[in-house]
Amino acid sequence: MSKVYLMDGESKTTNMTRIHCSSEDKELQHLLEQNLELLLGDQINPERPCQWVLIKREMPVTDPSTGLQRWAIDFFLADQDGIPTLVECKRCDDSRARREIVGQMFEYAANGHHYWTAKQMMAYAEVANGNEAALKARLGEIRPEAEETVSDFFKLVEQNLRSAKLRLIFFLEESPLELRSMVEFLSRQLQDTEIFLIEARQYQGPSARVVVPWLFGFTETVRVAARKLAENSSGSSGPLRGEEQFWLAAKAHGESQAHDLKIFVEDTSRIEGCRLSWIYVSCVVMFPEIFPKRGAFGIRRNGELEMYFGYWNKEKYPDVTEQQVGLRQEFVNRVEQALSRTFTDNQPRAFPRIPASQWLTRASQLLAVLQWMGSKRLDLDRNTD
Repeated sequence: MSKVYLMDGESKTTNMTRIHCSSEDKELQHLLEQNLELLLGDQINPERPCQWVLIKREMPVTDPSTGLQRWAIDFFLADQDGIPTLVECKRCDDSRARREIVGQMFEYAANGHHYWTAKQMMAYAEVANGNEAALKARLGEIRPEAEETVSDFFKLVEQNLRSAKLRLIFFLEESPLELRSMVEFLSRQLQDTEIFLIEARQYQGPSARVVVPWLFGFTETVRVAARKLAENSSGSSGPLRGEEQFWLAAKAHGESQAHDLKIFVEDTSRIEGCRLSWIYVSCVVMFPEIFPKRGAFGIRRNGELEMYFGYWNKEKYPDVTEQQVGLRQEFVNRVEQALSRTFTDNQPRAFPRIPASQWLTRASQLLAVLQWMGSKRLDLDRNTD
């Protein structure tokens, strides 16, 4: 898809020139707002093509550690089955159009559902669609078979959101290979959350501009999962991820271990400067005033600790500061001392896992390290959104 040609009536072709957006907000986002069909709902679900209703542009996401509206999602939509759909747009020259935006999107999804209610989403959608009557008419177009009120539809959206039955879409004018590979991998792994990447390349001809959208992350396996997602979206089954499911799964590894884990998690949640985030299969321990974008470590359902030292890597992540690198090393040293273990040479820059049997008996010593971390404050003079 490197070149696009315009053909005239005599079958002569003219090579169209590839062009790039100069403004993400004025061009790329405006293009999508006026043409939601570029999200390729017929390719996402060929058997039941997605039809969209806009809930809000720049949907605010609250930071649970501060209660402030810290982030915003470019587009918040729902399809005719009430599946919440989060869309992030990025230009090709945006350095964040790589693996960082995947983490950013998951952070939005993990935090947003705690605060968005059916009533709030319905109010936003009324404004986005013009008024209450226009919203009702739009829902009638995409759900002609449904006998429900507008309020009922948004209760369904809220239910799906709470159950992590949602869709994440990255809308870029060009995407790097590593991001496409990551999206395709996640598409195969996730069960209730769909994730796609749409590349919308633009070309300029003598008298017209052409947009060529292309979907990544869609396979036959994903198609089956999408079908099940749509079929189950209106059901009453509980969430497969999140805090409740974490503890149900933890008990499967032993009631005694789950009890000790719960005590540790509760004690950790009371540490000043610390925040817990229940993301998929882990309880992630975060210190937002030290490292706003990433966690310090995760507690997995089987009791393992997964240390996130690799996120504090200045060579890999340009936004990491020298202060954070220095603090990481001190954190590594204190964890080694608390757990009476020594990490290998490369582990302090990676994601080593520590089995429950090797740390739970020394949980009080690890808590002391976390209390030390919670007392730290770094001068982070940069935009952390």
